[in-house]
Amino acid sequence: MDHVFTIISILGLGALFSFLFSKKKEKEPETPPKNTAADVARETVQQTFEEEVARVNAAVGGDDPAGDLADQGNARRRR
Repeated sequence: MDHVFTIISILGLGALFSFLFSKKKEKEPETPPKNTAADVARETVQQTFEEEVARVNAAVGGDDPAGDLADQGNARRRR
């Protein structure tokens, strides 16, 4: 009878240790939700940048580049 109790105790302790020290499956990281406000803001900033660059390029290529650039700078300061 003593041997049966010893065997059951060893099996129980083995199951307990295997449960405690087993590696748990890690959860997959969740991707953040899509931020549509940031996407819209990013597109607006990019579009505004491209328009400003086009205006500067047009002013530089005109008949009076210094005057055109000065007019753009003055208009920008007044906003």
